[in-house]
Amino acid sequence: MRNFKPLQLFLFCFICYETSAQQSINTFEIAQRVLNKGLKETDLGTYQGSLLLQAMTDLAMVYPEKNVLNEVISIYKKFGTGEVQGKGSFISYKAGGSGAAFLNYSKATDALSVQVSEAAKEMYTTQKRSKERVLTANWASQKTDQVFIDMAFAVTPYMLYAGLSLQKSEYVDLAVFETLELFRILRDSKTQLLHQGRGFKGSGVVSEDNWSRGNGWGALALAILIRDLPSSHSKRKEVETLADEFFRALLRYQDKAGLWHQEITDSKSFTETSGSGLLLYSLGIMLERGLLDKKYQDNFLRGITSLTSYIAWDGSVSHACYSCLCPRNGTKDDYINHVWIYNDPHGFGPIVLALAQAAKIGYVQINALEPGKYAALDTITPMVRTYVKYVPERSQDIAWENDRIAFRYYGPPVRDKVSSGIDIWTKSVDYSIIDKWYRLNARGEDYHLDRGEGCDFYHMGFFRGCGGTAVWRNGKPFPSPTYDAHRIIKNDKDRLEFTLKFDTWNAAGLQVSEEKKISMINGTNFFQVVSTIRSKNKEDIIIGIGLTTFGKPLLIKEKDKGLLSSFEKTDSTKGSIGTAVMIDPKQFMGFAESEGDQYILIKVKPGKPFTYYAGAGWGGNKHFAAPEAWNNYVTDGTSWLQLEKAYKK
Repeated sequence: MRNFKPLQLFLFCFICYETSAQQSINTFEIAQRVLNKGLKETDLGTYQGSLLLQAMTDLAMVYPEKNVLNEVISIYKKFGTGEVQGKGSFISYKAGGSGAAFLNYSKATDALSVQVSEAAKEMYTTQKRSKERVLTANWASQKTDQVFIDMAFAVTPYMLYAGLSLQKSEYVDLAVFETLELFRILRDSKTQLLHQGRGFKGSGVVSEDNWSRGNGWGALALAILIRDLPSSHSKRKEVETLADEFFRALLRYQDKAGLWHQEITDSKSFTETSGSGLLLYSLGIMLERGLLDKKYQDNFLRGITSLTSYIAWDGSVSHACYSCLCPRNGTKDDYINHVWIYNDPHGFGPIVLALAQAAKIGYVQINALEPGKYAALDTITPMVRTYVKYVPERSQDIAWENDRIAFRYYGPPVRDKVSSGIDIWTKSVDYSIIDKWYRLNARGEDYHLDRGEGCDFYHMGFFRGCGGTAVWRNGKPFPSPTYDAHRIIKNDKDRLEFTLKFDTWNAAGLQVSEEKKISMINGTNFFQVVSTIRSKNKEDIIIGIGLTTFGKPLLIKEKDKGLLSSFEKTDSTKGSIGTAVMIDPKQFMGFAESEGDQYILIKVKPGKPFTYYAGAGWGGNKHFAAPEAWNNYVTDGTSWLQLEKAYKK
């Protein structure tokens, strides 16, 4: 075996173990890992925290040992003392949410009765209500009739269990009314699935989606009524009929892997784990109560097993949709284009709920459907860092980024389509996106589309892009083809370095080659290039460093600063983009233009390295949201000397 460091050896052995044929995975072990990761990543005072604690409560009720139950009770007590501040749209969060009410109802502890009853009374009497009298968020607009299916999660379980434990029938009736009325308002007559919200895009206007997590919120509320609403309740039969119709509709859209997609009716949208987890949890309750035929147990188990392929070895969860409430115009496309986030706090609770329900109905070991999927997907948490990646599976790209912007060189396999210009990937987030976007693209999720993090909309082709070089002879540029070899030198979170070699090419009769060392640090939009041009001819060579423009650029040319900058609007959906090159002013030889590319020219000696900086900024990023921000940045916010000082540290 190769010499591995201890952590590497652990990862290697763990993945090998999980990829062995006929191996099974312990349900409690996976659930505990996801729970522990969620407790580290989630603010327990938020509604995402309330969801995680509800899941922890369900897990505690089936966990073989009492340590999980004792821990969750201890956490809930902190809401009562004020050590944890429950916050958000609904008063139930003040008490810790539905899990606290359930523990009080189940008599697992009597330590939560005061906080549960006080929050229930306050929510029943003071929480804002819609025109139909359902409880809604206190910030919701009554003018446009704002309601949303997430309300069912916040209201139904909490008021049901508070009502049952306190023997207050009005609370129980409210829990039932809240669920049935939200289904009436938001249910799609064609698909029988749920839309997320009403009143966010105009008075009475209902969103057009069948969003995965939105349907999960509704499913959770309905399933909990199925599980614990007394059989004597006057609405019990109505709840059962609705549940039968709704879950059969959901099963029609379950994919072959047993999961659901971001937009449930569109199988081309990404698999969404938070919605899938909630739906599997609820489906498991329907099976537990005998309200679905036993043949659907295969649907449940297939989904639970597939869900583990989105869980990393440390409990991290991928493919959970980022916070989402009727985005943009609330269309299906708007939901489809809403990005998923690695370790999004919405993702942990649904996974733990689904696994806890699996264990409850007897699936304490899960056999892997596809060897090697568990722990093999999305094992690196996105972080704020510099990062360079070689992508052999995609034309041998070299992509790099920092906390502001990302760039790319194309590799030899696409030499007939592009040359040695530098592509730009715009970012609106500060964390690393390169790995994620390549994974998305490999699964058919186009990274040319902005899903909330930015995108690749910069079209370079055979042009220079952002800082590509060319030998300048006879008034024309002679660029190299794509790079021929690379070496990554440093890939730390604070600095990256790599080299590219460009084999000999013909520049109007002059045979030249080039080697570039590219470096990048955080906190700037510029990367550093140290380039060496080689030629048998020892005479000085003029090099043009280019910027690609697209029609109507606002150019800044300042020879005393060694600055060439371009700023222009691309289109109404992608916004504006700025690019710039900075050179040592002592090497300045002039400005030039060729076929739309703008150049700053310098004189170099063959075999002697020269340094320049190139960078870009996007209007969709907070640093350059104002139209004048890029120009201010390159003229007053940074300079050649400042960049030299920053990169010498």
